Amino acid sequence: MTLTQVQYVVAIADTKSMNKAANKLFVSQPALSEAIKDLEAELQTQLFIRTNKGVIVTTEGEEFLSYARQMVELGKLVEERFVNQSISK
Repeated sequence: MTLTQVQYVVAIADTKSMNKAANKLFVSQPALSEAIKDLEAELQTQLFIRTNKGVIVTTEGEEFLSYARQMVELGKLVEERFVNQSISK
């Protein structure tokens, strides 16, 4: 599991659409779908139900999403503290 995959999950849940999330993330929709399929295989659980009207977060996906949002926020804090600070030195 990568932080990028976790960020993808959050974006998909927020937009309720693979296409909209792909546009927001500046990645192709097939690459986004493949990353999510890989993550679901690794976790051995389905995070989203795909429909022709968008995606629905599964019960397991909702649980994962609560952790994913924390991970994304923590990633931002680490980046602000260490990455952005080292640029200004």
